[in-house]
Amino acid sequence: MDNKGYGNIPSTLFECITFLVRALPIRSVPTFIELLVGAMITQSGFVTEAWLAINPVRSWSAYY
Repeated sequence: MDNKGYGNIPSTLFECITFLVRALPIRSVPTFIELLVGAMITQSGFVTEAWLAINPVRSWSAYY
């Protein structure tokens, strides 16, 4: 796997995210990544706080 430019992401975390993304339907991947990043930047990591922390580009039903 070519992970050039992503040297700051620990390799174990990168592999776990890659594994999960491959298990999801392709249309769900952007939503998953948005919520994952949102959960990582909040203190508690709850999905609702993650949704509020990001700038959601999809409708609420995509995250539900």
